[in-house]
Amino acid sequence: MSAPGGEIDRLLRRLAGRRVLARSAILFERVWPAVWPALGVAGLFVLAALLDLPQLLPPWWHIGLLVVTALLILGLLVRGLRGIGAPDDGEADRRLELASGLKHRPLAVLTDRPSQGSLAPDSASAVLWQAHVARAVHSVRRLRVGLPRPGLARRDPRALRAALVVALVAAAVIAGEDAPARLAQAMEPTMPREAPPPATELQAWITPPPYTRLAPLFLKPDSVAVSVPAGARLTVSVTGGSGMPALVQDSHSEPFRELDKASFQADRDLTQGGRVTVQRDGHALAAWDITVIADQPPTAEWGDAPARAAGSQQTRLPWRTADDYGVVSLQAELRLRDRMDASPLVVSLPLPGGTPKTASGVSQQDLTVHPWAGLPVVAKLVARDAQNQSGTSRDAEFVLPQRPFQNPVARALIEIRRNLSLRPKDRDAAVNGLDALLMTPDAFATDYGAYLNLGGIYYLLERNKGSAAVPDAQQRLWELALHLEEGQTERTARALEEARQAARDALDQAVREPNQANREALEQKLKELEEAIARHMQALAEEARRNNDEMPFDPDSQRLSSRDLDKMAEQARQAAREGRMDEAQQRMAELERMLDKLRNARAEHGRDGERAEAQRRRGRQQMGVVQDMIGRQGSLLDRSQSRADDATRPRNRQPAPQPTQPADAAQQREADRRVQQALRRALGELMQQFSDLTGQVPPSLGDADKAMRDAMRQLGEGNDAGAGESEQKAIEALQKGGREMGQAMAKQFGPQGGQDGSEQEGDNDGPMGLTLHDGQDDNQGRGWRQGPPPDRAQSGRDPLGRRFGQGSSGADESADVTVPEERERQRTQAIQEELRRRGAEKVRPQMELDYIDRLLKQF
Repeated sequence: MSAPGGEIDRLLRRLAGRRVLARSAILFERVWPAVWPALGVAGLFVLAALLDLPQLLPPWWHIGLLVVTALLILGLLVRGLRGIGAPDDGEADRRLELASGLKHRPLAVLTDRPSQGSLAPDSASAVLWQAHVARAVHSVRRLRVGLPRPGLARRDPRALRAALVVALVAAAVIAGEDAPARLAQAMEPTMPREAPPPATELQAWITPPPYTRLAPLFLKPDSVAVSVPAGARLTVSVTGGSGMPALVQDSHSEPFRELDKASFQADRDLTQGGRVTVQRDGHALAAWDITVIADQPPTAEWGDAPARAAGSQQTRLPWRTADDYGVVSLQAELRLRDRMDASPLVVSLPLPGGTPKTASGVSQQDLTVHPWAGLPVVAKLVARDAQNQSGTSRDAEFVLPQRPFQNPVARALIEIRRNLSLRPKDRDAAVNGLDALLMTPDAFATDYGAYLNLGGIYYLLERNKGSAAVPDAQQRLWELALHLEEGQTERTARALEEARQAARDALDQAVREPNQANREALEQKLKELEEAIARHMQALAEEARRNNDEMPFDPDSQRLSSRDLDKMAEQARQAAREGRMDEAQQRMAELERMLDKLRNARAEHGRDGERAEAQRRRGRQQMGVVQDMIGRQGSLLDRSQSRADDATRPRNRQPAPQPTQPADAAQQREADRRVQQALRRALGELMQQFSDLTGQVPPSLGDADKAMRDAMRQLGEGNDAGAGESEQKAIEALQKGGREMGQAMAKQFGPQGGQDGSEQEGDNDGPMGLTLHDGQDDNQGRGWRQGPPPDRAQSGRDPLGRRFGQGSSGADESADVTVPEERERQRTQAIQEELRRRGAEKVRPQMELDYIDRLLKQF
């Protein structure tokens, strides 16, 4: 057996590599058990750091933990590594032989030599040696190093090392992305530090002047440009730091005032712009470029030319005004064109919302009582703001409306009064005119008081040369003209209305603020109302005696006496005196109703029946338009509910008898929307006409306009159910508005109907009533009809054969009570049964059922 030299060389090179691995394994087995205690301590610290436990310790305890951990790790390393040396080749060979299962240490044969100095090549010893080497070479071809076996199991029989590894993995999962930060914080304890000195904090704000009603403006140190209104106040507060700061504007420097040791404040009124700087120790803490905007005066202009209002003697003053921060007051100054040096007539114009920035409107003023009535005047608007700056409009010239007088003496007196306004120093013309009237006493008939009053005015102008005599004479001329035109009762009626309004205002004030002063004021106003009632009742009695007529009575034939009215007023006074405000309100309301009856009865009984009847006729026509709108609105409601039923019937499994195609429904809905738009436009025109007639618009008509607008929008959106609700609201508002129109007309023109209880000739409107029928006689096919049957209104007799005005009450019953005929009664019964039948069908939509319930309440 022989072993070639080349193969032995290859084995030696392989052996060298295996020796390196064997020495490494031996070294690991020696070092790993030595460093494991130190690594365990380090693992425990890392575990605590991942759980963020060191941050819970006080700073010095944290530092102690770091020091103890470092010393313990270092000590364990020194102790474990001390005495550990690197293994040699023999130890490596022995490791290889044991790991490879080799016996008799064959690796030593590769490097050994025979002990004798030389052997003959062919000797038996040489042959034996070669056989031995060959066998050793053959056995070392499969050398193995094997895995290191440090033997920790003997030292850690409880496997605490595995528990530490598991705990570290769990802590890393818990820490998540914060793990690196927690490890860094565990290595860097937060040392306690002394509190730093307070930093300099600057706060600045600008308070606008009160007239602007603007919120304060806070300034930042890095702000550059600021615009503020004139009169604003700058306030700067500096906290912290050391040294007294200063407020510098241009070249003027002003020190702050000290609030405490570390707080300072400065204030300055900003009257001019410039750069404002806050400085301390030569350094600028903040700076702003402030621009002061001067308050501009307000503007005022005429919206249209002022003139007489249509259908009345009031003066129409259209205006527009604006101001950058709000207009405080607006007034119209009227000057007599032919006497521009005379003191102007100042008319205050109310502004909406207090002090608006922009506003426009139309003010109607009754200036017929002024001595300039009927004369050309020059008017201008004057607007003022909170700074008392004023702005004026252009001049507008027009003739001040005057009241027409029918009495010739009254017209002459008004002409004398007007001439005194043009030429107050020239009294001769006025005195001569009065003298000419005094020379015709027959013009005054039996009114001796008026004749004596005329003489008093004559001697006032003739003998009193003072400047106050002319205004006094003009006032007496006006009162005398009214007396001749209207009589004593008209003046007492106006005084009664003024006392009535004053008592009403005092009662409202006493209810809002129930104190002793308000109660005393209410008692005084009620006393004045009693006196006004007594004067008016006396004037009515005197007028009735002069005309050989009866006192006016109310429509219910309850005759009104001064005793009844005084008793009601006294009861209201007594309740107010004792603090029973609810009872005082109730008594006042009863007194108001009695006075309304008296006023309405007298208005119907008065001498101006022809003019009042013409106005009532216009009002009835307008109310007729409202009734027509109700009918048309009812048609829209029926169609909307029909479409809504068609939409919900399939869902309720109710087959529709005549289903509406979607295209037809959309076309019908668009047509209804256009009709609704036309009705709303007509309602707007009606509201304007009724306002011109009575000076007021019933609020319910405004509600109807809003409901019509909502119905238009909902029809455009295809919402039939919502449109039906809006249309129903419009009908209810129109019905209520019709009643309010009747009440307004009754208050202003008296009850409807002629003096004889019948309508004026040519007036076919009739009193307004709302009747539901089956629509057979209606061209619209809908169930709304207006007024009593024409034959009954035109006959002048009631169903009992009496003439209107001859009923049991003795009052004018006119035609506002309709006794239903048999045909109408049958129609009403049929409609009522049909409504009850539909109301019993609970599968119908809830909106339709509610509508049916509301209709049934009318029967």
